[in-house]
Amino acid sequence: MIDADLYLNKIDFLTYLPGTDCKECGESFCATFVKQLKMGRLTPAACPFLSENSIRAFQLALHADRILPKVPALDLPRPALTGLMEVNRADHGTLVLVSGNSEFTQEVLSGIMAYTLSPFWLLFVDCRGDTVDMAMVYQSLKVEKISTTLAETVLQQGQGRREMILPGFAASLREPLERQTGWLVRVGPLCIAELPLFLGDDWQVPQDLDLG
Repeated sequence: MIDADLYLNKIDFLTYLPGTDCKECGESFCATFVKQLKMGRLTPAACPFLSENSIRAFQLALHADRILPKVPALDLPRPALTGLMEVNRADHGTLVLVSGNSEFTQEVLSGIMAYTLSPFWLLFVDCRGDTVDMAMVYQSLKVEKISTTLAETVLQQGQGRREMILPGFAASLREPLERQTGWLVRVGPLCIAELPLFLGDDWQVPQDLDLG
């Protein structure tokens, strides 16, 4: 079986460092520090500018291959349920993460969601069961589908946060989705394992994080 590409090599660690090249970690440049992190020669705690939560988020992303399930690369889509899923007692002030209804995408997303204490809404949109990258190729993930799925939820009622995160592969949908829904739409990373870094304080990593 060939494993699907989870785009772990697309995680942009450098973006989440101060970029000052201060040398306090022992390296001359932040970019070199990232290389040492990836090789396991340094730990995120070596950077004095990272918060405790950021250090744990770095650890998650660096060891994502240990925590994310391996899923097969298949030619045929695997549709799962659509609609709204609540994580950690989400309410009207909670951020919405948009994804597709691929069984494997949902499995991988659930794998990383196990490492947050923060509340989230997960909005699973019908894209025929294609993974998000393939859904953009086949144009099965559409603005209209996201808008319709959102409209069928309780989130359109009242004055909530009204902010959603699109998967990085769906960046081209951001502007038309904002116009159609009136929501603030942000484009997230290509790799699910980068979410804890991307969301910062909106993603609280458990303090007792143990990656074995």
